[in-house]
Formats: sequence, C-alpha cells, structure tokens
Amino acid sequence: MRIKASLRRFRDILLIATRHAVLHAAHMELARWPRIARRLPGENLSAPKRFRCAIEEIGGTFIKFGQMMAMQTDMIPLDYCTALFCLFDRVPPFDYADVERTFLEDLQRTPLEVFESFEKQPIATGSIGQVHVATLNGQKVAVKVRRPTILNDFHADIATLEFTVRAVKLLRIRPLYWIIPPTEEFIAWTREELDYRREGRYMEELGRNAKDNDHEKVPAVFWSYTTSRILTAEFLDGITVSEYLRQMNGGRAHTSADVEPDIFAARLIDNFLGDAFRYGMFHADLHPGNLMILPGNVVGYIDFGISGVLSRYSRRHVIAMTLAYARGDLEALCEAFFPITTFNEDADIPGFLRGLKEISAGWYGNRTGESRLCRSITAVMLDLLCLSRQNGICPQRDVIKYIRSAIALDGLVKTFSPNVDVGLHLEQACERHIKWDSLRNLVSPETMVGWFGGVVNLIRDGTLRGLAALHHVGTDRSLARSFLVEEQQTKNTRSPSIKVLSAIWISLCAAMIWWSPGQILFGHDIGIAVPALAGLGIIAWRVLKAERTTGST
Repeated sequence: MRIKASLRRFRDILLIATRHAVLHAAHMELARWPRIARRLPGENLSAPKRFRCAIEEIGGTFIKFGQMMAMQTDMIPLDYCTALFCLFDRVPPFDYADVERTFLEDLQRTPLEVFESFEKQPIATGSIGQVHVATLNGQKVAVKVRRPTILNDFHADIATLEFTVRAVKLLRIRPLYWIIPPTEEFIAWTREELDYRREGRYMEELGRNAKDNDHEKVPAVFWSYTTSRILTAEFLDGITVSEYLRQMNGGRAHTSADVEPDIFAARLIDNFLGDAFRYGMFHADLHPGNLMILPGNVVGYIDFGISGVLSRYSRRHVIAMTLAYARGDLEALCEAFFPITTFNEDADIPGFLRGLKEISAGWYGNRTGESRLCRSITAVMLDLLCLSRQNGICPQRDVIKYIRSAIALDGLVKTFSPNVDVGLHLEQACERHIKWDSLRNLVSPETMVGWFGGVVNLIRDGTLRGLAALHHVGTDRSLARSFLVEEQQTKNTRSPSIKVLSAIWISLCAAMIWWSPGQILFGHDIGIAVPALAGLGIIAWRVLKAERTTGST
C-alpha cells in the first residue's frame, strides 16, 4: 500500500510540475499573440509566482521546502525569494466547517461553546494548520487548528521519501548515500510537527528557559483546550517578521517606535545561541512567519513544531566549532567537528583536510589585520556539509538540526537586517558564552564538591581513626556500650571535660558521615560548617592529648 501511495504521490507531483511548466512556456511563447494567449487556461504569471503556485498546489512537505528556499537570498534570485515569502503565513486556508468538525471530535464542543469569542477568519495560515484569534476568560488567545487533510498529504510524502531511502539502500547507490541521514531526520521532524501536544511541551520547556531573558517571549499553553489537532496558547501582540518585511517592501512597517532592526537581529542571534548552548534546547524552525516583533525589540516565538535538543557533549563541541569558523581557525574547527561526526569505512580524513583548506580560502576576508568571515553562514555550512559527504564523514543528527537552524537564522538576518555582521556577532556571542560557562563551572556546587571531595574523604577517614582513639580513652569496653548502655564507672576515670569533648566529637563525626558533601559545603549552615571543621581539629587534639596524659599515669 505504501509503495502504491508513493507512486501515486510521485505521479501527482510530476503532473502538477509538468502542467505549470507547460503553461508558463506557452504563455511566454504566445505573448506576441494576445488573442491566442488569452485562451490558455490559468493566469499569465511570472516565473517566481508560477513556481510558488506549483508548490502551493503540491502542498505537504513541499511547503516547507519553499519556506526554506525563501530565506536563501544569496543563492536564489531575490524575486523568487519575495514570491515564496507568502508560503510563511499566506497558504490558502481551509473552511471554518472543518474547524468546527475538529473541535466537536476532540473537545465535544464547537469553538463558540469553548471560547467567549472566536474569529472564523484565520489570521495566519501555514503548511500544517491555521491560527484563529479567540477570547478565553477575558484573555486574548491564539488557537491553532490542524489541516483536515494533512495526515494523508504528509503520510504520502513520507512514504515517498521512505521509498526513496529504501531504494537507495537496496540498490546500493553509493553516490546517493548522503541523502539518507537528512531524509530520515526530516521524516522524524515532520512526524513530530503533526502532534500539537508535543509542540506544547516544547513551548513549556523553552518558556521556562526564557523566563529570565527579557528579550525572548514564549507564549503560555492552555492545556485544557489543547489536543493533538488543537493548540491554544497565549496571544502575542505584535507583527510577524514576514509581515514586517512585506510592509517594508511597500514603504513603511507598522511597528512600535522603538523597534531597531539591527538590535532585533542581534537578539535573534543571542537568543538562538543562548538557548542552544546554555540549555541545549532551541527553536529549530526559524522562519519569518514563526517570529514576532514585540515592543522593545523583544523577539516573540510561535510555532514550536520543530525544536532541537543538543546533548552537553554536543554543545561543547558545537560551541567550539562555531567560534572556530567565525575566527577562521581551521585546526580548531576540525578538532571540534570530528568528535560530533561518524566516519564511514572509506572515510578520507586527509582528503577532508585538503578540501577544507581549499574551500575556506573563499570564506574569509582581511579586516583590521584579522581574518573575518565574509561569506554567509549558509554558504560555509553547505560547503562544510558537502565536503564531509564527499569524504565519508557524517555529522550527528542533533548537530544536523543545529546546522539547519543556523542556516535558517543566517538567511533571516541577511534579509531582515543586511548591515549586521553575522560572523563577528557569532564570534562575540560564543566568547561571551564560553566566559559565562567557565565562570558557572568554576563556582558550581559540583566543581566545589570535586575540589573538596578529597578533603572530605580525608576527614571521614580521620573520623574513623578518631573513633578508634576514643575507644581506648579511659575504658576497655566498646564505644557503643560506653555511651548507649548504663554501666558502672570504668576503672580509669576520665574528667568531665573529656566526656563532653567525646560526645561532641561523636555527634560531629556522625554528621560528617551521613551528610552529603554538597550539603556540608553549600547548605544553609555554611557559616557554621567551616568553624565546625576547625573545631573538629581542636577536639581531636584535646582528646589525643588526654589519651597521652591518661596513658602516662
């Protein structure tokens, strides 16, 4: 069944693409005879608009493909990028009747029964769903509803992609092996994006991480009104970056007076790197329709269907890799890149190094005596990925998602604020994070415990030795019996001060044995812990002195 669905989908895509190509060619050829041209079906569209219409008609995953191309202004003609911008938030909507049907099936109520008000006309439409504005308990909320046919569309596309991957593996088409990892990753992303509950969980986690960042706003989720096909979240009052760019093409954008494009673009980079490097989780679908311009140059984030997660190990090497290529340090780039890749049996590392030296010659320019990145991050990353593929080196999947997001961010910043030096800003942001991370590690409880762990172990060992010494101070009976059982006075009578010191010693020893090092060093009684440790030494000295005195008599 899947093979048949894949073949049908491939046939439909081929027919749509062929029809648009033939119509465009016919309109171009018959432009000299307007009467004949008017009889052709469809409008006489320019090549960029025709391309966008074909993608819209194919739908499914190709909408995402068009969104990705819209951001690559350095690789694709500007008029094509401008036409494809409509794919971010102006995909044709579906009927309100389908919205009501989804609500009845998931929440057993219509939208107007769930919310105090619900606008039937969507304010934004995308490849997966569309967004309506509603009111809930007097608060303005955004309600995203999934397209009714999206499962069939996407499953057919996924089946087509899976069929392609299986064919490459089965036929052992080695020149096409490079498409396997990104295709499998894209399939995983697509499946995640279809369930709005997963998106809601990403929103909650990213919102917690951003609570102390005044330049990043993540909307809250209303779980009582969220299902796999419906997502209800806090409404962000601003305009999307795509709408801003559209308005700027018309002359002037309607934003708050304090909006500065360069500052906003810089915060986009800072937020992305901060989320990825500090917390290991980041928004991985950074296109203009998913970003909002809020007052005060605050970046608002929506549509978390695709989010990235980096392990601590990957983060450390990705930071080093980002800083290395921003600075032009190829040796450091390789040292950071290789640990987060896998090598095929025929991997050619010397060939990779030679190729990197050749292609990197065009990455950098000399400014103020230093090598500075003069090519776009997109070009650098694509060069690096192509070179890796040619030499049998494959980045790990979480790193691929980070690279993909960095490419999208680079295209966005170039389009939104061309004056921002992305390479320089990346370098500065990485340096700031490395300094912050080093300071955090320096004063972290784990590090301090590591420093003092040996001391604590020595103290505990000394504790046991002290107990053994006390065992012999003025008694022949065991320590437990002398303190816990009422007995006759021992033959060797001890002074009251020795008894008190012994009791204090035992109490402190028990605390040292049973408390964890973190509690001792970083608990609320840190002001008491240090003097107590010093007191232990004094007590031990007094007890041993008393033992020597008793022994001599």
